[in-house]
Amino acid sequence: MTKYRDSKCVWLAGASVLAMGLLAPVAVAQEDGESTRTLSTVTVTTQKVEESIQDVPIAVSAFDEEALNRLQLTGGPDLVKSIPNVTFTKGNFTGFNFKIRGIGVDSVAQSGDAGVGIHQNDVPLTANRLFEAEFYDVERVEVLRGPQGTLYGRNATGGVFNLITAKPVLGEFQANAELTYGNENTFKAKGMVNLPLGDKAALRLAGSLLQRDGYVKNAVTGNDIDDRDLSSFRATFAVEPTDNLRGWVSYEHFEEDDSRLRAGKQLCKKDPGFSSFGGFQVSAFDQLVTSVGCQDAPLNQSNDRVNSQATLGGGLAITAGLLNGDAFTDPVNPDLRTIESAFDPIYKADQDLITWKGEWNVTDSLLFTYLGSHNESSVQSIEDYNKIAPTIAFNETAGPFAAIPALYPLLFPGGVVSDPELGVSNLFRTFDQSGGGSDQDTHEIRLQSDFDGPFNFNLGAIKVDFEAIDPYDSTAGYYVLSNSLTALTQLNNAAGGGIFGGNVPLDSGSTNNLGLFNGTLNGDGGEYFRSLSPYRLDSTAFFGEAYYQATDNLKFTLGLRNTIDKKEQDVIPTFLFTPQAAGADPLQPSPIVGAAPDDGGDGSLNTEDKETTGRFGIDWSPDLGFTDETLIYGVYSKGYKGGGINPPQPAGANLFSQTFDPEFVNSIEIGTKNTLGGGVAQLNVTGFHYDYEGYQITQIINRSSVNTNIDAKIKGLEVEFLWTPADNWLLTANLGILDTEIQDAYGIDVLDRANGRSDLVVLKNAASFANCVVSAQGYATVLGAIQGGLLNAGDTRGLCSGAFSGAESSFGLDGVTVSYTDSNGNVQTANALEPFEGDAKSLDGNNLPGAPDTTLNLAAEYTFPALGNSNWDMTIRSDYYYQADSVSRIWNTQRDQLDSWSNVNLSILFNNDQNGWGVELFAKNLTDEEVITGNYLTDDSSGLFTNVFLTEPALYGVTVKKSW
Repeated sequence: MTKYRDSKCVWLAGASVLAMGLLAPVAVAQEDGESTRTLSTVTVTTQKVEESIQDVPIAVSAFDEEALNRLQLTGGPDLVKSIPNVTFTKGNFTGFNFKIRGIGVDSVAQSGDAGVGIHQNDVPLTANRLFEAEFYDVERVEVLRGPQGTLYGRNATGGVFNLITAKPVLGEFQANAELTYGNENTFKAKGMVNLPLGDKAALRLAGSLLQRDGYVKNAVTGNDIDDRDLSSFRATFAVEPTDNLRGWVSYEHFEEDDSRLRAGKQLCKKDPGFSSFGGFQVSAFDQLVTSVGCQDAPLNQSNDRVNSQATLGGGLAITAGLLNGDAFTDPVNPDLRTIESAFDPIYKADQDLITWKGEWNVTDSLLFTYLGSHNESSVQSIEDYNKIAPTIAFNETAGPFAAIPALYPLLFPGGVVSDPELGVSNLFRTFDQSGGGSDQDTHEIRLQSDFDGPFNFNLGAIKVDFEAIDPYDSTAGYYVLSNSLTALTQLNNAAGGGIFGGNVPLDSGSTNNLGLFNGTLNGDGGEYFRSLSPYRLDSTAFFGEAYYQATDNLKFTLGLRNTIDKKEQDVIPTFLFTPQAAGADPLQPSPIVGAAPDDGGDGSLNTEDKETTGRFGIDWSPDLGFTDETLIYGVYSKGYKGGGINPPQPAGANLFSQTFDPEFVNSIEIGTKNTLGGGVAQLNVTGFHYDYEGYQITQIINRSSVNTNIDAKIKGLEVEFLWTPADNWLLTANLGILDTEIQDAYGIDVLDRANGRSDLVVLKNAASFANCVVSAQGYATVLGAIQGGLLNAGDTRGLCSGAFSGAESSFGLDGVTVSYTDSNGNVQTANALEPFEGDAKSLDGNNLPGAPDTTLNLAAEYTFPALGNSNWDMTIRSDYYYQADSVSRIWNTQRDQLDSWSNVNLSILFNNDQNGWGVELFAKNLTDEEVITGNYLTDDSSGLFTNVFLTEPALYGVTVKKSW
């Protein structure tokens, strides 16, 4: 047969690609007529030519489809269990964080780039469905560890994931199918058919389907949620009109429509606030700004509901007179897989990817390649913002702190609020929507040599155009909707706009008042929070590597890359209680012109990064005598990832920098790859040291993801060992050791703005619901003035907005100051009644997020050949994975701690190669470990609660396979 492959050597006869981590033993005949078991050769294309993985001077792991199945690596998140120093967790906004050696994407911005490049058939995918989709009809998955840029089209500071789909086989009919049924009513179907079209062309059709019930219980509706209903289809056409010209084109469609949870359960250690301070009583009105919502506490001690009076929605419900205090008073169900939501989550995603590739042998020694793609992708996720149900209903009469009590009974009879999107209810409701679409085109060309002499090269250029399409569509961007926001807007409009300085248009909703719950959102009002980031990327790069074979066993590699990243993002201020001019269309807001760095004066922020990076490597293949084959290599690399543009701010605000800087890494890596014992064992060892400058990190400030830069040093070790000690045995072990340290950085921890100091107090801004810090002496003095009748109850609500700043002499506080450290590490001084953001902590020596110091994979496999007199054999395999403790934020507080965890998989495979049948019994997460892989801390105005992300529970079932 002849199979179409992505490589310089395109046509291979019967070549096998087996996995690093599942290298099957094969029998090799000896002179005495007996046979011994050795490990088969692994073929990869990490350097754009097909070569043994043991000959590649790069730390790389590879898995073919058989290996993916037998290791139970069904999708991207599972790869952590078979690759050293790799971690994975979902993100809060329909994204994910795939990390290699502690490097991933810890920035949250439409314009941010991933630290690990996600590729399919070498095409970089800015938007992709890696964590949603499952693998099917795969030729190979390759994961490269370490900075990449001179081999792949886009830069990647952490590494590269490359999914290589199976290509058509010319001249031969092939087909396969597999069906799986498991617990949770899981049904999977996968299949492929390869159709020869004469001798010069072939068509390959493949598809997959996954349906299962939910893992999570919604205690309000009584339904199982977080289910799956997704499918994918791929068609690939290949043609070889001449011996020197070949090409293929592929179309792939992915679709999902289910109740997948974007973010997991909300955890909180409730902050009740305080009723006295410094010997003074705090009035009920003043107590409303004493709670920050949630305290710093370990996740396993965070089993409360957030204090809603410390949140924007809950606090404004008090202003509207609907609540008197906290609406969430009962203990929460501690089960991490039980939430409370007025409706079941809605999750929709789709992707259409067209890829095409052509290869032309210009001469016997030169290959020209063109690779192009067009990708359209969208996602929409709607779910309960808190995932906890209120225990206190809205007041039937206006509460004591209502802004306009006279209007209350007219607008909210019986405490019932009519919300155009969330329906009619007397309970506090808050929901959010995250989503959007994108459109990307890439064009890449390469010229590769295969000269007989010592010098060869691989040169390339790429152009990437990415755009967030339909940015003003109501399914794009991020929305937070609450009926308390609607209620206060109704009060404002009924009072002639007196609260917000003008009438605020209400969302028109839908005819049944259940728009959001039906997966639709008009988004044409100004009462909800909305953040839009229309974004465009224009990236061009020239890259390549030159190779010089100095001797038979010594080679030098030099790689260079020049990148120009141009990014543009429209200035669309965040919406919240936003009045509109007559005739204005809130769905099509005009960008604000002139905001720096608005280079073109067209209302868009612009950044441009121009960088030259590269790598230099030496690899040596000595004859050591005690090994069969040895490769020793050393590589210096400089990696780069472009800067970006922070999400929008409120109109006229200057709360944080509008841009963040690029990040750079200087990497030194030394490794060795060894074949031992006549081919029965392989031992690969890699050591590395990173000097990181400007690693991009995020923190929520004023309801926006603010990205900044920090420096860090990273060092580590990776050991990969495979051994077939006897016939039919295969043993593997992968070990990753990692040490990360943040360098010379300071930051204000929103969980502890006072930095544990008794001379400072944290309060809430009654208008923005952001938190601030003031001197304890100044706060106590204001409380004393209220108690003495010199001020009114509730006047402390103005401390964070600076209502008393500059009036210290009136309170006898002349010359009273406090010193603090700002986020840049500089010591500052504040007057007694002057609010500031907080006292920054030194982060020097702290660990990077998602960087456990140890990962370990152990596996054992044994095959029983020829059961009885049949053609069936049986393979039993067990895999064990361990991941050490890690942290979720750079502050490394007790809330940030992520416990160590382990996973055990087991499978029994019955296989009949002669007739193409196979039956597999499997169990994933056999011990049913409930693992928190990551968490996300929200901002002040949400009450500083934490969303957690979980692995899947125990899954088991049976798969039946047939091939033709």
